[in-house]
Amino acid sequence: MPYSSVHTRPRRVALFAPSSPLESEKLDAGLKIIEEKAPWIEIINDTFTDQTEDMSSLPYLAGKDQLQAGRFTSLLLNTSIDIVWCLRGGYGSLRWLSMVPWDRIGHDAPVLIGFSDVSFLHSALFQQGHLSIHGPLISTLPITTEPAKKALWTCLDQGEFPSLSGTTLSPGKAKGPLIGGNLTCITHLIGTAYEPGWNGAILLIEDHNEALYRLDRMLTQLLITGRLSRLAGIAVGRLLGTGKPEKLLQTLLQDRLSSIGVPIIIDLPVGHIPDNYPLLMGQDYELDGDKGILKPMAGLPGLQRP
Repeated sequence: MPYSSVHTRPRRVALFAPSSPLESEKLDAGLKIIEEKAPWIEIINDTFTDQTEDMSSLPYLAGKDQLQAGRFTSLLLNTSIDIVWCLRGGYGSLRWLSMVPWDRIGHDAPVLIGFSDVSFLHSALFQQGHLSIHGPLISTLPITTEPAKKALWTCLDQGEFPSLSGTTLSPGKAKGPLIGGNLTCITHLIGTAYEPGWNGAILLIEDHNEALYRLDRMLTQLLITGRLSRLAGIAVGRLLGTGKPEKLLQTLLQDRLSSIGVPIIIDLPVGHIPDNYPLLMGQDYELDGDKGILKPMAGLPGLQRP
């Protein structure tokens, strides 16, 4: 059954492949879901002729860096667009971050949706005071659960985001802006102009197909660079594909994170999983480590009903 919108005007959505090349079958399947379940979403660029020209000579990239930066900038400067929805992750957006004139992007810019490699863009937008949505890509919509999709339709239609439940790793309560996303991406931003603002923030991390020792190495880097000690709390989504038992992953998280002395929740329904719920990056959240709840303190004004 389609989700009924509270608005009379459709949400205008532009699609964009910021990282790796689009996959036509997954694109078609994702667009079909939007057409059937959220007909109030109007896709304004579904041909992609411009994104198949001048492809990068590197096969894992969706396009040449300068063209990608130009496309992204044009979309965010187009105030007739409500949402820029990323097609897939992979790798590539880090290469052209420095080519985007971030200071030209106003607060009436469309909101960005995506996760995985899109975490680079979330962090850069946060640096400029913009909110963005950590949520399913067009390519992952076909495997996203119905409850997670329903939460996504609600946030795109009404600007309201769900509270999420996880498991307590360290008790306590914290409030602060939500930063982060994919752990690998966030670690690679250390020392750049685009790493997130850590002070008093709640760090979200998730990842996929990283061996346990690699997760250890990334968490250790964040620890010894002093980034984690500046946080108010940590929210851990799913860390999948380690090749080790879940209990051992929890042991690693306890070993690397418990000494920080901030409340920590793990096993949140976020990341490379079907139950990938939307979160509002940059918005203030309340993390209740006693109850295992991550709760938004406000919604997204640009998408909320008048």
